[in-house]
Amino acid sequence: MSSFIESEPKQKRSLFRSVPFQIAVAAGVSFTAPGMWDALGGLGAGGAAEPYAVSAANAILYALFAVFCVAAGAINNRIGLKWGLALGAIGYPLYGAGLYTNNKTATTWFMIFGSVCCGISAGFFWSAEAAVIIGYPSPKDRGFYLAVWQTAKAAGPIVGGAINLGLNANRSTAGSVGSATYIVFIVIMCLGLPIALCLSPAHRVWRKDGTKVVAYKQATWAAEFQAVAKLAVSKRIILLVPAFFISYFYNPFISTWLTSYFTVRSRAFSSFFTNFAGIFSSFIIGTFLDRQSIHIKTRAKAAFSAIVIILVGCWIWAIVLQQRFYSETKPTFDWFKGGFGSAYAMVFFMTFAGQAFQQFLYWLVGQYATDLSSLSHHTGILRGLEALGQTVAWALQSEANVNHFVTIGLNFGILLIAIIPTWIVLSALEHSHEVVVTEDIVVPNGSKDDEAATETASLPSDQQTPALQK
Repeated sequence: MSSFIESEPKQKRSLFRSVPFQIAVAAGVSFTAPGMWDALGGLGAGGAAEPYAVSAANAILYALFAVFCVAAGAINNRIGLKWGLALGAIGYPLYGAGLYTNNKTATTWFMIFGSVCCGISAGFFWSAEAAVIIGYPSPKDRGFYLAVWQTAKAAGPIVGGAINLGLNANRSTAGSVGSATYIVFIVIMCLGLPIALCLSPAHRVWRKDGTKVVAYKQATWAAEFQAVAKLAVSKRIILLVPAFFISYFYNPFISTWLTSYFTVRSRAFSSFFTNFAGIFSSFIIGTFLDRQSIHIKTRAKAAFSAIVIILVGCWIWAIVLQQRFYSETKPTFDWFKGGFGSAYAMVFFMTFAGQAFQQFLYWLVGQYATDLSSLSHHTGILRGLEALGQTVAWALQSEANVNHFVTIGLNFGILLIAIIPTWIVLSALEHSHEVVVTEDIVVPNGSKDDEAATETASLPSDQQTPALQK
């Protein structure tokens, strides 16, 4: 294995170049942009009285998201993660404005326009942010920082849900939320862009363990896209396609289900309280995945098994509830009144397991990525396939009188299909493949192949020497 190193003076350890500060920046953008987006989604159909137009707009959003997220894995590597994150923050306020006009004047075209802008923008955002959250910390700290990120992401809907709850607590009927709710969200969403510009470039970030964040840039734009394409058809990624596709497939079903069967204030309560489920599960799974005393393969298999068991239980419970709802008069659940607890528990635990599943997949691709650019490619593909799944799921919810059993069946079936190929990938996981470089040396730019580098950097990260690089 060839290596090329250069000496450079040690950089002064500024707080603003530290990993915690970079995570705080990414978490701040997550709070203001997708966090507020999730808060609106937590109301069910973006707070609208009818879910179908909003579901159609979201299907368009995720279709564009799926395409641009994969492409953004290469583009962000060329322009830098800071600018990718900044581009990613632009579209969310336009989406919120679109929902506002649809709620106020039933202006569907502007809602579609906002969804298009958000879909393109979100591709850049998620590819960049995921690379920062996973790539900037050391491998042994990733579970913790993923949990911090998920908490910040959930804090957006919690704050937004509190706003929803305060503005809509007296609305004990079904229908749309008040227009003032959107104004508050749009203002908060606009803060994402200036926060994103505070992110430091990877080569200036320092880790407490003395290692550097390694980033490569392909020689040309064409080579960058070729590297993404080659990774996308690699055996490992193909095996993980069902898991990537299904990991967020449940979200549109939950949104439409809340709109169909819960009052406005019950939906506001859900948009506030349900996010604590994601926080709980994020820290539980993050703490477990960082336990270096347990073999990495054992950690991965145990975490995945627990997630699957909870999800299977939730979908069985959803079948029972849906059969009851179809066989009786259509219910409209107000908070803490007859039947609310059993119906809402499914939403809570579905979110608990769903957020854990997404965090687990981020952690998993982080173990196979060799450096920040490789990670950007991996996370772009991950989020692109997740978005493709949500495109299909939102399209299913865009039809009036949608049969919820179809969505439940698809979620349940694809989840079962994903188990065996994901297990094969977990069985091959022996250690983190990240190339370790200390602060005293730097790696020059150069082209490489993600999949080949993963195979070459075969020592556990705590056994690699500073000169182990491609």
